[in-house]
Amino acid sequence: MKKERLFACLLAGLLAAVPAGGPALAGEAADAAAASGTAEQAAEQQPDESGEQTEENDPEAEAAEAPAAGIRPEYRALDCVEISDEAYKGIEISLYPAADSSEEAQNAYWTEVDTAIMTRLFNLYPVKEYPAALLEYVTGSLEESYRQYADMYGLDFGQFLSSYMNMDEESFLRETDEAAKQTLHQEILLKAIAEKENLTVSDQEFEDGCAQYAVKYGYDSADALKAAFDEPTLRISLLMDKTLDFLEKEAHIHEIIETESESESATEAEF
Repeated sequence: MKKERLFACLLAGLLAAVPAGGPALAGEAADAAAASGTAEQAAEQQPDESGEQTEENDPEAEAAEAPAAGIRPEYRALDCVEISDEAYKGIEISLYPAADSSEEAQNAYWTEVDTAIMTRLFNLYPVKEYPAALLEYVTGSLEESYRQYADMYGLDFGQFLSSYMNMDEESFLRETDEAAKQTLHQEILLKAIAEKENLTVSDQEFEDGCAQYAVKYGYDSADALKAAFDEPTLRISLLMDKTLDFLEKEAHIHEIIETESESESATEAEF
């Protein structure tokens, strides 16, 4: 795989639902009301009484390592969305080539490709329904992550939301429901295509993928990662990655090449 592009999206609420460095106090950060973070955000350590930062007293690190409650429900994605054609193959994409061969530039390029693919899928295939048990599992996992933070900061849940997130419990529940549906919308579409194409994650792919995730997201080992997340959650993330790899290969990518005169005209227009 080029990158574990979907892991953060799928597991954001389970790994790090609060922005990097822990929640910002109300009024101290403009984005404190954001209801989800990403697993890729590095956890910054909180200072201890001596003013030094340690892993032992870092609430965000502790919450990120806490295992999700329960097991992720299984479901058939083709029951949730109708895909009666193969329009998902050969998606037309026009974009500028990667700026250079650096990892950053390549990641930005493929992220743009993936975004174009998902945008097209959203337009082609509306999701009919979200599995109730799965939606409950994802929203519950999001809420549990925040409740763990509240406990670690010595606050009841309502105080935590008010002080650190600038919202009340009713607003929080609306945000988590919306965040869960956005995540599941993408998952359902990719899983449905995987079902149509008979794409699966083999046991070897599962082990290799967990090892890659562990390195990327700072776990000591693949076993440590697997201790933090149930197997169905990890498998669906790997399946989503695999399906996007399939769609990238099937897509018709047209790179926009500027002529020297067009580039000069664009530069002149900026001044």
